[in-house]
Amino acid sequence: MIRWEQLGNRDWQGFSGELPVASVVRDPDVGQERWLWQIQGLKRPKGWRKPIGHRTTWLDARRSADAYWEKWLAAASLRRDLQRLAMQSLPPEERPKARRRKSTRALLSRQPIAAQHLRA
Repeated sequence: MIRWEQLGNRDWQGFSGELPVASVVRDPDVGQERWLWQIQGLKRPKGWRKPIGHRTTWLDARRSADAYWEKWLAAASLRRDLQRLAMQSLPPEERPKARRRKSTRALLSRQPIAAQHLRA
């Protein structure tokens, strides 16, 4: 979660710990109220939208920046992916072979003997 502080000019600065990570500023080029939000310093994963945008209120702009920050933190964390990441780091010839599932045909051919006699 981003900790927000309002600056003297009504803009907002967002922090993660002591590190400034986001800003919400009033758009000076538009007559009506419009706020621009931006997350600084993130490398954007492939396929993600840019870490910038605009909203009609400063609160909505802060919420959008918070949502993007949370999404990025979740994608960057290694929670349960450690084993998968470790396996992917191995060369293909050193990875353990994946077990193949038996087909249903193979399972059907192994019916109990009593069931085979009942068919006849």
